[in-house]
Amino acid sequence: MAQQGDGRRDDLLVTPDMLLPDMVAKFPATRQVLDKYGLKGCGGPTGPREPVAWFARLHDVPLQQLLDELNEAARQSLQGGKTTIRFEPTFADTIYRPYFAAASLLAVVFGALWGAVSLAVMGITGGMQFAIPYGWLLAHGQTMLGGFVVLMAMGFAFQALPRFKHSELQLAHLALAALPLLLSGVALQAFAHFFVPLPIFQTDQPAVHWSLPRWALVIGTLGTFLQWLAITLFVIVVAVTLKQANKPEPYDLLIFAALGWLWLSALANIALFIYWGTVNDPQTFVQRVGAWNAPLRDAQMLGFAAQLIFGVSLRFLPHAYGFREPPRWWVTTLLIVINLAMLLMIIAFPLYMPNRHHAWLSLYWVGLLLWLGLTVGHIVQLRLFGKAQEHDRALKFLRAAFVWALVGFAMGVAMPLYHLVTGQSFSHNYLASYRHALLAGFVLLMIVGVSSKVTPILAGVDVRQTNSLWTAFILLNLGNLARIVGQTLADLTTWAGTLAAAAGFVQWAGIVLWADDLWHIIATGRRIAKEGAASEEITDITPQTKVAAILER
Repeated sequence: MAQQGDGRRDDLLVTPDMLLPDMVAKFPATRQVLDKYGLKGCGGPTGPREPVAWFARLHDVPLQQLLDELNEAARQSLQGGKTTIRFEPTFADTIYRPYFAAASLLAVVFGALWGAVSLAVMGITGGMQFAIPYGWLLAHGQTMLGGFVVLMAMGFAFQALPRFKHSELQLAHLALAALPLLLSGVALQAFAHFFVPLPIFQTDQPAVHWSLPRWALVIGTLGTFLQWLAITLFVIVVAVTLKQANKPEPYDLLIFAALGWLWLSALANIALFIYWGTVNDPQTFVQRVGAWNAPLRDAQMLGFAAQLIFGVSLRFLPHAYGFREPPRWWVTTLLIVINLAMLLMIIAFPLYMPNRHHAWLSLYWVGLLLWLGLTVGHIVQLRLFGKAQEHDRALKFLRAAFVWALVGFAMGVAMPLYHLVTGQSFSHNYLASYRHALLAGFVLLMIVGVSSKVTPILAGVDVRQTNSLWTAFILLNLGNLARIVGQTLADLTTWAGTLAAAAGFVQWAGIVLWADDLWHIIATGRRIAKEGAASEEITDITPQTKVAAILER
């Protein structure tokens, strides 16, 4: 209730439970207030079909402050002020579209599909890691980690971080330029990996021999440089945007640390590609590829992706779902311990691989143990499996992602025990299994969850009217479980390879279903923006159809 004697009406024109489309349709001037707090160019002309209180929580605006501003704008509309809704999104307002579309397409047509094909060949032949040229696996790894994951992170960061700060994306043209640079770079490197490093094991000789190693080295090096350039632009744009917003938050340091690991990994990718390009015997392979591929992937998957997820979740999960907001000391703990763990892991593994000195592997194990402890602590701090204020299709993915993080890090911690029980000095199958628990479980499900949450909101589509994605959820989890079990058991029995072979295609099918839904929502958002229509599609008019929806249509 407004205060008496201040020239305001006694009744509120805008209330906490009022839906945004109803409010904007009735009081067009309120759209400017929503734009001020992060909705600019998004949500369709009248905004997502959510209540005002939801918007305040998601965008971290005090509810009373938002209500005061919205009611003031509503009164202006009634007094003959703004009578039309101005919705003119720029490419900076919808920059998530090309990034999300390109990333998902890359995963569907090559990254995840090639991984499934490679896994099938390895599983059926029983050769696993060395059944095909190792460069083919490097092509898959770089496409998924350096391509798909980075593109999705770029799209989210360019779109969401300015809105977290109630600001705007800076250097938008540089942000857009990073997309073709990264795509071109990943494509060139993936192509080159079909030729370098050369097959040097008896079992990984391809049926058809190619004769392009020298040119492939040049092409691949160019690709790695283009990726580094794109990531440099990414870092610059995010840094300038956050600085210009002038609204520092504790989680910012985790974001900057994650970007630091990404930039360093892109630089290392250039050097390592050249370093690996001259491998010509098994001993050199172990010294170069075997010792340094794992640290590169750790920097990409954990230093960058996992640290970014932990950092953004501090802001995203409490405001999107009403989970507990962790205290400031926990943010500091995450920053220090994550980066300490990364240093231990990246230093220890290259020292361990050449001679298998287990003292070095113990340091790697300590790093994984720290990650496991942080994951448990983060779940507890967020109260992630407690009561959520909102339940939607994305929540199951987000919770499952952290379950996979627990599984993956626990598998990593159990690695020495596995080696002891199986009598192996080192298991390539077990290493690949625990890594895919983290990549295809934790990181991938988090990407699917966040994108399935934010994309309908940004497009102006009611998330309650979208596909629940239960089939994709089951396929992704079932496929990852089968892959991990199958590849781990491949050390003990040959039949397990068949299970692993099928698992890759199950996961790929789940990715296809998610990508198809993503593309459909992006296309719907484009149509809404172009037509200026409401997000709710009307097929039949029934007694339950809203009058505002008919008028807007």
